[in-house]
Amino acid sequence: MKIYESANKKLLLALTTESVEGIQEIKANDTEAAVEKHIPEVTVENGKVHAIVGSTVHPMMEAHFIQWIALETDKGVQIRYLHPEMSPEATFVLSDGETPKAVYEFCNLHGVWKKEL
Repeated sequence: MKIYESANKKLLLALTTESVEGIQEIKANDTEAAVEKHIPEVTVENGKVHAIVGSTVHPMMEAHFIQWIALETDKGVQIRYLHPEMSPEATFVLSDGETPKAVYEFCNLHGVWKKEL
């Protein structure tokens, strides 16, 4: 999955291997470097994928929070939008034969983070 950012800073998700003109591809971080932990902790069990952001749970305040968590599978993408004061986690249900590939999350201050599965 490629993630792109438009000039007005809106994030776009794209399932393409092609380049998209007029918007810039964002590379997801996959190495922790901040005090807040951003790489999703993921469990896959009984046809469900559960993701929680950070080995230390990420803050969810108006000024600093996880805006969304997305699951990429071999069949597409599922996304959950979050708001301040919510828990930084999401559960996704897999269809029969669907294989999870990666979980992404977007922090409004620190950008996109990824966990390969």
